[in-house]
Amino acid sequence: MSALVVVIAVVALVVMLNQAISASDVEAFLVDRGWLGPLVFVVTMWILQPLLLPGPVFMVPASLVWSAPAAITLSWIGNMGASFIAFAFARWVAHDWAQQRLTDRLRAWDGRVAQGGVREVAVLRLFTGQITPADWLLGVSSVRLTPFFLGTAIGIIPSVVLVVLVGASVGDWLFAEPSRWGGALAAIAIVGTLRRIRRRGNPATAGHSAP
Repeated sequence: MSALVVVIAVVALVVMLNQAISASDVEAFLVDRGWLGPLVFVVTMWILQPLLLPGPVFMVPASLVWSAPAAITLSWIGNMGASFIAFAFARWVAHDWAQQRLTDRLRAWDGRVAQGGVREVAVLRLFTGQITPADWLLGVSSVRLTPFFLGTAIGIIPSVVLVVLVGASVGDWLFAEPSRWGGALAAIAIVGTLRRIRRRGNPATAGHSAP
């Protein structure tokens, strides 16, 4: 129930923000910064994305403001910096604590990334993209900094390119009608709630979900 309340609050906030801010406003803000526009964009990603703000929130506007090559390059730089900040924070704060609590399966994976890691990090990034929890996982692992950078640099390329190339059309569609954001998020909330109700009503799964 609390999760549903949070989702509803997010829906309301997103709808209100979309009524106040349009894609053209974001574009105008960055363009008005002139040569500082790319710098503002990258630094904003570095600050906000480690706080769990999704990368596409930045990359979609980038696809509306700059050419595809420029948007891809800036988004890649922004994601690399944000990933490093989240990685460094997790390693500084939680590395020792997490290492003592690794499951056998995670410990085996941790051993592989400790011995090399570039391939393992790249594969992880191919599946997770730029999500911050992946940065945290790598931060508490035994992967060294160089393999982390190389694996991340390679692994995020497909998702960055995809979001930027598709982002312009998706961004135009979403910003054209603010209620579409609310409708999409509301649909997700409803489906999630129905699934929870169904699981609680199913005796086979109720026992697993009980504390």
